[in-house]
This record gives sequence, structure tokens and C-alpha cells, in this order.
Amino acid sequence: MAVTSRNLRTNHPRQWAGRRLVRVTSPQQALRRAQQQLQQPTATLPEIWFNRFMWAGLVVLLALLLGTLSGIFGVWYDDLRYGRPRVSHLAATVGHEEAQGLPSEFMAINLNRRVVVLEFPGGDASKARTLIGPYLFGAGEDLTPITLSTHDLNNDARPELLVNIKNEQLIYINQADGFRMITAAEQAHLLNQQQ
Repeated sequence: MAVTSRNLRTNHPRQWAGRRLVRVTSPQQALRRAQQQLQQPTATLPEIWFNRFMWAGLVVLLALLLGTLSGIFGVWYDDLRYGRPRVSHLAATVGHEEAQGLPSEFMAINLNRRVVVLEFPGGDASKARTLIGPYLFGAGEDLTPITLSTHDLNNDARPELLVNIKNEQLIYINQADGFRMITAAEQAHLLNQQQ
């Protein structure tokens, strides 16, 4: 079929501009089209509130997911750092049978929610001493890490043993033959000295 000029003519005024087809419209048609676009229905009030509730629900679910993941990551990190059961170690010079110049070794263990501290005076395992601490109550307390530190609280040149459990601290007074739990009177005296 041959292409004639008649085939190129249409009822709509169009012009060729390179490869693009440009439609020539009158200003009245352009104004009518703009008004129609402005009059298109916008979102209704129920649709807006539904959208807001969906976003709020998504934020709440994301917060719950992040909270769960942070708890799982915390337990995983404690597993790597302290193991199961939770065990921590401290080497300190406390004045107990350290004639060879070796520090005493301490191990704090959360053994089925029971706090147990083992002391190896001068690093000698044959002279081990055991300090039995409190029983930990609550869900997941068998995974609570226990840490140790030493500090001379009563200024007698013998550092006391501090057992740290979460935000609490147990104080064991250093005596010549070993450690003992602090008494209420000694604790009150230490608090008065600090103030």
C-alpha cells in the first residue's frame, strides 16, 4: 500500500517535531484539563487515618523487633564473654599466702543462681577457699554475669573484695586468714566515712 498525503492527514491538528508527536491544544482546552486534574478526588478522611494507623503499627512492630533483637544480642554477647554458667576471673594481690610473688586468683561463678567465689591464695589451687554468696531470684537470673574487683575501703592496707551483680555490690572484708561478709555496723561506718 502506498503512502499518500491523505493518509498523513487527521482530524486532530498534530504536528511532527522530530520523533516526538506534539499535540497542539487551545488555551481553553489546557485550562479545562488543568481544572479537571484539580477536581480529581483527594484522599478522604478515613483513608488518611487508616494510613496513619498503618504507619504507627509499623513503627510499633519495628520497636518490638529491635527490643527483642537487642535482648538476644545481649545474651549472646554474655555467652561469648562469660560462658555458661557465667564465670569471671580476677588476679589481685590481697596479702593471702603470696610469698612467691604471685597474686591470688579469684573466680566468680553464677552456679544455678547461686553466687560462688573461689579464691586460690597465691595462685595455689591446693589451698582453695570458697565464699558462698546469695541466691539470685527472678527470671533469667541464671544468666546474670558476676564480676569482681578489689578496693581498700577501710584503709587497713588490705584490699576488700567487691562482688558486682547487676547494680548491686557485695563487700567481703579482707582479714589475715581470708575474706568475710561485711557486717551492718561496718557498712554504716563506711557510709559515714564516704559522706
